[in-house]
Amino acid sequence: MEWYENDLTKALNIKYPIIQAPMASAASVELAAAVSNAGGLGSLGLSYHKIENILPDYKKIISKTNHSINLNFMTHKEPSNNDILNKNFRDHVSKYYEEYGLDTLPNITNTCESFNSEQLDLLLQMNPKVVSFHFGLPNKEFIKKIKELNIFIISSATTVKEAKILENSGVDAIIAQGFEAGGHRGTFESSYKEGEIGLFSLLPQIVDAVSLPVIAAGGIADGRGIAATLMLGAKGVQLGTAFLSCPEASVHPLWKNALNNSGDRETRITSAFTGRPARGIVNRLLKEMDGKENIIPDFPTVGSIIKPLANTAAKKGDEDFLSLWAGQSAPMSHNIPAKDLVEKLIKETSSIFKRINNN
Repeated sequence: MEWYENDLTKALNIKYPIIQAPMASAASVELAAAVSNAGGLGSLGLSYHKIENILPDYKKIISKTNHSINLNFMTHKEPSNNDILNKNFRDHVSKYYEEYGLDTLPNITNTCESFNSEQLDLLLQMNPKVVSFHFGLPNKEFIKKIKELNIFIISSATTVKEAKILENSGVDAIIAQGFEAGGHRGTFESSYKEGEIGLFSLLPQIVDAVSLPVIAAGGIADGRGIAATLMLGAKGVQLGTAFLSCPEASVHPLWKNALNNSGDRETRITSAFTGRPARGIVNRLLKEMDGKENIIPDFPTVGSIIKPLANTAAKKGDEDFLSLWAGQSAPMSHNIPAKDLVEKLIKETSSIFKRINNN
């Protein structure tokens, strides 16, 4: 049996245990299809999609690949409406609006829905091979309906406690999301501080604590990382940042430039862009909001204020307010097509296991 053949690849009906992270702001139809066609599992984050665009985009994917696809949704708690907090944040950000000549400071509004009955109906209609959730799971009735169609369910854990909750709630596999990972932390039941665990400490603990397949995520960028996580008990890996540099990804040129120069830049976790902790490359907003978490409203309302500012600044070639999501291994990324990246990862991992087996 080859190293890439296991219970997870069989269950997902994929050749290689490599999952492209859904990355709602960057994963495109083209990226997901390319990864699936290359033998991995392509993913598409749908939480920021308008409801009327979900089905058309799914149809686009299945027109490009007949392999397994993962559809991803967020299951965050609805934001509280704290008028004092909202006012303090708007007052603080108003100086940036004045700096860029923006006259109207928007009201704070919700920017994406938590997984709901309308999205559930669409999911059941699309009936993909896999669905994944971030920030926990939807309610038991939703899970029951999804399982009735035998859709494979995945969700992320940042602590052993969360992994056990997921196992007892009906998931089929668990993503162990290490502290190194780019984008939003999947923490849903532990405190964010409790979830600040590096992958190589978190992964074996979760593997020991649950009986389900565990997928490693966070800081994996090449065959060495894949081989190491498999030896620690993972059945598969999920890579996000590594795929951001692929031409198929929907990445703003300023974000792409930051990724290409990430060797000279720091990544840090911040709530400044969305209201929820996420790792990205340090820029002006991230630095200037450091220590001001007490005035940041709930996820996902913050984007209603920051995105118009980011878009205006970006038109002037300024990345200062863009969310430059990236993990700690961003400097190891390559600007190559997704198909070539999957092939490179497989070749590197196979070479490592061949050396091990020959010793």
